[in-house]
Amino acid sequence: MNETIARVSSPLPPSKYNRSYSHSPSEKLFLKSDCFGLGNFIQSYDLVPEVGDLIQIDRVLYTDWALYVGNGNVVHVSGVDKDNNEIPSNAAVVRLSCLSDVAGLSGVRVNNKIVGAKERGLESLPIDEILQNCYSNLDKEVDFNMLTRNSEHYVTEWKYGCGWSDQAAVTMSVMKTLTADCNVGHNMLVSGLNAVLNSPGSPSGRSTPRFLSGPVNEEKH
Repeated sequence: MNETIARVSSPLPPSKYNRSYSHSPSEKLFLKSDCFGLGNFIQSYDLVPEVGDLIQIDRVLYTDWALYVGNGNVVHVSGVDKDNNEIPSNAAVVRLSCLSDVAGLSGVRVNNKIVGAKERGLESLPIDEILQNCYSNLDKEVDFNMLTRNSEHYVTEWKYGCGWSDQAAVTMSVMKTLTADCNVGHNMLVSGLNAVLNSPGSPSGRSTPRFLSGPVNEEKH
């Protein structure tokens, strides 16, 4: 989703996803949301999502995804070893976690992929079906590939019944110049991202966080 840099002299009006804004009187540069209604990335505690919303998490070099299920919790995929700070390699686990734990210091926003869904002729499934889809493999190991089966694929599949990843499509177009093998491309991408995100001086606070605590007020479904 393209974003343009715009110069403004007044704060943005509040929206359903942003509780408050604080800007200095001076003119600022910021990333302006495009015409599809996406809000700016904000801290997780300022986000007010609805059940079934897709949550986009800004990891700087890529975006992570989760599906909001209520009570401050999300269902998402993460590494098999939840205490490992690295990006999943060939497998991941579907987990129920507190959104603030998953996001860490990374910015978040609601992005229900409405434009992508319309382009594919898809409509959001009923909430009960969405929850059933994301809970069906809870705590189970699933396939993971940054290019063909990443977190964006999973959340769009849960919500729309058909998964896709826009960021993977862009990355794959670049990877085609390097390798025709998606597994090789995946390994190259994961190794490169982990090398950058875990290197000294990297924005470690915004890389994939450790998931030390469980969900808040977990409900049975």
